[in-house]
Amino acid sequence: MKVDCREISAQYDGLYTPEVGAWCEQKYLLLSNYAQIFATSMKDKWDERVYIDLFSGAGHARLKDSAKIVLSSPLLALSVKDPFDSHIFCDNNPRCIEALQTRTSKVAPGAKVRFVVGDANASVGEIVAHMPIFSTTHRVLGFCFVDPFSLSNLKFETIKALSRRFVDFLVHLPAMDPRRNEDIYVGENKVVDKFLGDQSWRPEWKQHKGKVTFDYFVAQQFSLRMKSLEYDHSGLDESVFVRSTDKNLPLYRLAFYSRHGLGAKFWKEIKKCTDHQGVLF
Repeated sequence: MKVDCREISAQYDGLYTPEVGAWCEQKYLLLSNYAQIFATSMKDKWDERVYIDLFSGAGHARLKDSAKIVLSSPLLALSVKDPFDSHIFCDNNPRCIEALQTRTSKVAPGAKVRFVVGDANASVGEIVAHMPIFSTTHRVLGFCFVDPFSLSNLKFETIKALSRRFVDFLVHLPAMDPRRNEDIYVGENKVVDKFLGDQSWRPEWKQHKGKVTFDYFVAQQFSLRMKSLEYDHSGLDESVFVRSTDKNLPLYRLAFYSRHGLGAKFWKEIKKCTDHQGVLF
């Protein structure tokens, strides 16, 4: 399928607009193009397509040290050529949800949207409840964007709860956070335990330390746990490693997980498209 790379710039509209690092433009461009190809390709194969955003933000974001404003993930998902049948946007900042509700009403007034205010991990039951019920006569496929700021923002139990449905995931795997806090996390701290969904990783890390960086190890362990949920396609090998635009510091990996090879094929095409736009490093 041909990928039409999308424009993500936006105009200031007077509503709450969080500031983000300039490198977020890569992330939003990748998400935007994947949401487009997913929504179009799956429209005739499934009865209902659901977009889920666990850390949605406000719909607009201002790039740090710049006047440039870009559409962020929820508005990009709302503006695909073949719209999703329903959307679920979650954020723990009420200001983000309030601004997003206003923008949504202007951009896609007829869209079916559920807004969830609260921590995505604590609210996952509500998020799942908003998803349409799958049946033999009503096949439902979800695409979930998971964009935590740090490891502490995401619990693997949240991914596991959503994975009980038919859902593909695009996940932001932090790199700077585990690099900076390795000594803290390797101790008795429970952040990585919750991020990976178990406590068995420390002996494994002792065997790998000095051979790989701690952030790579955590990303690898996360991918192994995704495989245990039968997400066998794409993963860490096909992830995009994003660095800061100023000091070239490692920031995060953007990894795609699917139970079907077609999703992985789409992800490869999206990476090519974005690279041609000169965005990836």
